[in-house]
Amino acid sequence: MAVDGQTTNSNGDAIIISISEPYSNVVEVLGFEDDVKGEVTGCYYEKYFRYGTDGVTYSDWVPLTNPNLEALLLDPSKPFWIQYKYVQVGDCTLEFISIALELITDGGIIQMIPQLVCCDNQLMTGCQNLVISCCEDSWNPYDLSRAQQQYELLSSVVSNLFGMCVRYFKTEADQRSRDVILKEYSLFDVIDVAEIKLLVPGNKLPTRDIQFNPLMMDWPVEFEVHIVRAAFEAVFGVGSKPQMHDYLYFEQFLNRMYEVNAVAEPDDFMYTNAYWRVSLTQYQDRTAVMYPDKNIEEEKDDLITNVEEAFGEEAEKEFRDVRKYNQYNTIGQQANDYVRRILDKKLLIKEEKVYNAWTIVAKYHYALNSMDDGDETVEYRFTGGWEKTEDRAFTQWIRPKYDVPIGSNTLITAINNIGGKTSFTFGAPHSYKIGQWVKVEGTSSYNGIQKIIAVGTTSITIDEDYTTNTFAGTPRVRLEKHCTYLVYESKSKRYFDLTYTPNWFIINLKGTYYKYDLSKQGVTLFKNTWYAISINLSNSFDQLSLFIYETIEQTGLSDPNHTAELNSVYTKTKDLPDTKMPDGHAWKLLACPTDLTNIRIFTTPIEEEQQNVVLSQYVVNDTHLTLLVDNATPQLRLPKVTNPR
Repeated sequence: MAVDGQTTNSNGDAIIISISEPYSNVVEVLGFEDDVKGEVTGCYYEKYFRYGTDGVTYSDWVPLTNPNLEALLLDPSKPFWIQYKYVQVGDCTLEFISIALELITDGGIIQMIPQLVCCDNQLMTGCQNLVISCCEDSWNPYDLSRAQQQYELLSSVVSNLFGMCVRYFKTEADQRSRDVILKEYSLFDVIDVAEIKLLVPGNKLPTRDIQFNPLMMDWPVEFEVHIVRAAFEAVFGVGSKPQMHDYLYFEQFLNRMYEVNAVAEPDDFMYTNAYWRVSLTQYQDRTAVMYPDKNIEEEKDDLITNVEEAFGEEAEKEFRDVRKYNQYNTIGQQANDYVRRILDKKLLIKEEKVYNAWTIVAKYHYALNSMDDGDETVEYRFTGGWEKTEDRAFTQWIRPKYDVPIGSNTLITAINNIGGKTSFTFGAPHSYKIGQWVKVEGTSSYNGIQKIIAVGTTSITIDEDYTTNTFAGTPRVRLEKHCTYLVYESKSKRYFDLTYTPNWFIINLKGTYYKYDLSKQGVTLFKNTWYAISINLSNSFDQLSLFIYETIEQTGLSDPNHTAELNSVYTKTKDLPDTKMPDGHAWKLLACPTDLTNIRIFTTPIEEEQQNVVLSQYVVNDTHLTLLVDNATPQLRLPKVTNPR
């Protein structure tokens, strides 16, 4: 077995093809064309694909066909990433050449390009007249009003032409916080935000070198800018001026927020005070600065960030992964059990190490057959559901314990309509019970696994809508021993449950049954054999996938490479409409003929390539992705001693 670049030469060889850049503005995929050399009738590629929107998380693999590509529901506002997997069937030499998709896009995006406009705001109308006139009969050498007007005009023109545009947040003192003893205000309100132009003396922007002081590293302490009075008053009103606790956002060049530290009037021409010298320091998010207008606060929050915000979420994930609170805090008395709210004392928890090669997968398991079928054995503290935009993954290890897995056939004599549901009539009394699952054969519309919802002396009613009463062979039913072990329900309604029989696996989502026929892939769940179950529920990709694995010891195959990889025995993906599950109800384990351990609920689907690692973990590494982790660890039931003497 070998893979050389784009060439394979043995049965089972596989290559994965990725794209370096995503497709953009894709509305629909019509089909594909590929070029492969060497394919013949007995040697060819089985082709699969998966897709995503970020290049990191992908859907499960599905066959690469034009109908499957056309069925994709794509958002043109998101990038379209796709991967292909070509698996060789037969022994020969095959070479992958190329693949192309036929796409429909939304027609492109029109971009608006702003024009750079310089204009005179005409605040100094009439100042162009340089005629000197005296206000008194005698000559006054200090009457330079025309010169001052000209100076203010020139200052305004320079600001308009050469000024740097910034986002200015104007504050004013909150009069309610006035302190007449200390002669200060303790609270300030941000009253307005607007764009103004300012000048940087000598165009000398602050250095980006890090400054060192005895306590920490910091950015440069301060730098100076000039704000022309006419430009400032035109925006914030006549008589307004910069003051402490105002702050400015420099989008151009700096991309940084600064705060006004001091304001001074310069010794300019004849003390005209045409501008202010403003000293700026690094911005600080002060609790004394209030935001009566929440829109201004949201705009500020969109502009700034800090170390805690930048790394806070990742730090929290790292803390949860190291602390593993939902795994290490499960031992103790009932009040200190952080995973289980109720643990029935009659439920047996057995100590038994489950191995896959030399890897310990589990140390304890629930013997759910130690109580009567359907009894509640465990109720968890976790009570969450999920939204239509969220995904989930469920994993567990099961070991069937049924004594008589398959019952005998019972002939059907008639099919009737009972309240819109299908009813089977037999020629003699039967022993079937409500809640059992039966395999139906020989009918036109009801073949497969069906759940009994009502029984009569010589009839049963199944949870299937009535359509026809015709036969297609010898109509018959036979009982398959079932185990419903994990449920999510309220006091009056069941929203979710997992059920398996020797030949079927059934997932119930709010009354809709997704049935997986294991026998179609040659799989039967045998008694006293451990199986690893992984279920991906993806609202993002509208998929519900089931994966079943066996350990190396159970397969009976030798392992010359001495690896601990699980052996995949079943894989199937079904279409799933967006499904929401309400919050606030109970996740429970029910008694049934099975052993159960390593029950986990994850917030994201587990990629097929990663499932071997995740299912083999006794302690989950990525704790931040888990909602529920139960390793079936027993509680410490020590007696409470009130007087130890």
